[in-house]
Amino acid sequence: MSTTTAPQSVEATNVAMLQGPTLQWALKRTLLGLIILFVTIASAATLLYASIEEEQPTGPAGAIEDTASSKAPTLLGVMPSQRRV
Repeated sequence: MSTTTAPQSVEATNVAMLQGPTLQWALKRTLLGLIILFVTIASAATLLYASIEEEQPTGPAGAIEDTASSKAPTLLGVMPSQRRV
């Protein structure tokens, strides 16, 4: 009995051939990538827009208060506008 395989017996077996990606596969992956990109950018834009604070209304006659310096403690305990030189 021979251990070699004859060409006739190889042709009768099912051999799985590797196939490259098809056009349908590439289009599905492209569409999925575009959807992920769109959702990511839309989410980032929404979060950025939500983090922007609204402008505070100005005081009388268009005067703008300096809220940072009015609430900050001073070295002498006196507000800069109350100092007398």
